[in-house]
Amino acid sequence: MSDLTAEILDAEARPTAAAFPALAAPAVIWEDDRWWRFTERTDLHEVRYLAVREDGDLVALAPLLITRDGGGLLFYDTPKMTGDTGAFGAPELLDAGQRGRWDDLTGRLADARRGMYPSVALSVFGSHHGIVHAAGRDAAGRARVLTEVPRLLEEAADQLGCRSSSLLYATDEQAAVLGPAAEARGHVPAVLGAESVMRLYAPDWETYLAGLTSRKRSRVLNELRGYTDAGFTTVVREGPGSLSDPIVDLQVKLRAKYGLPGGRARVQRDFDALRETVGDSCTVISAERDGETVGFVLYLRAGRALYGRTAGFHEDAKGVYFALTYHETYRWALAHGVREIWYGLAAYHAKKVRGCDLEARHGWFRFTGAGAPELEEVLRLQGTSETDRLRSLGYDSTTSQGD
Repeated sequence: MSDLTAEILDAEARPTAAAFPALAAPAVIWEDDRWWRFTERTDLHEVRYLAVREDGDLVALAPLLITRDGGGLLFYDTPKMTGDTGAFGAPELLDAGQRGRWDDLTGRLADARRGMYPSVALSVFGSHHGIVHAAGRDAAGRARVLTEVPRLLEEAADQLGCRSSSLLYATDEQAAVLGPAAEARGHVPAVLGAESVMRLYAPDWETYLAGLTSRKRSRVLNELRGYTDAGFTTVVREGPGSLSDPIVDLQVKLRAKYGLPGGRARVQRDFDALRETVGDSCTVISAERDGETVGFVLYLRAGRALYGRTAGFHEDAKGVYFALTYHETYRWALAHGVREIWYGLAAYHAKKVRGCDLEARHGWFRFTGAGAPELEEVLRLQGTSETDRLRSLGYDSTTSQGD
């Protein structure tokens, strides 16, 4: 019989670093209580917290993102992401028989999805698992928590009246413990993609360049030459004041270009929330020409790491994306004590070519009621195809965001 128990904190309860020191200035920005305050400000999910106790002591916390009716963010809405390749999956890589089955199933998932709300995901914005262990817990203690998390999440979902649940974005290291426990309870596993991480080992920019192959070095220098010859200059701003109107404008245009909902009001609200919660951790690296901001990347800094949050580029700013997102970011990072840049999921090939490691992220899903078999079969195909995609890119099985 396990001695670990869990409770869902009251809706008004908000874990803080003062009460749980592991949330104070952690190495991973997504585990900072200030970031949890940002996540709480979404109007797409209800945020609650799962508190895990061992012999009465609080040993771990994790956010729960609850979706009531299918309007959640794609990457954290359990039924919505099932069968949607915008979340993960590459069905074009399935064999003919599997692809035929995929097409058949995904063409008739609407009713099955609707029957799986409310839904809950154990995860946090940033495509991170969200599990934070108490300060000082050893590896054995963390493993005991991970072994019980699938059961505890299942109980929490039932308590919340949720018809589906998921445990999302676990690392390989975590999956070695979580996976057997979750699958033993009938939860369906799936690879959800990979985190792209650039690790900077050189002490400075010149040494970094010297360590590249001649072909890569030539590409970097050519891209930077085109950037400067076109009149672009790089400006770096830090802190709450870095979230200025010009970058809001670029983000609004980018969302409009890709048909994303919300408009200016939503973008402004998100940037205001960032400023008021994690503003001190914001770093904006922008490209300017003739006094106009034509491109930017917003990072959140935690210790020696930068975490990419969002970006925007003017459609006429040719050549800015790669120069700014990679080369100018590396140059600034090396000069300011940053040794890791976390770029998030997707666009794997471009990131791999530019030196990023790809680290798989895993999930486990539970559905109840009518339609569950179809959703589970789709998930297995979706996860298989995502695994095939990452293998074709030579992804790394190492992790560095802990357990």
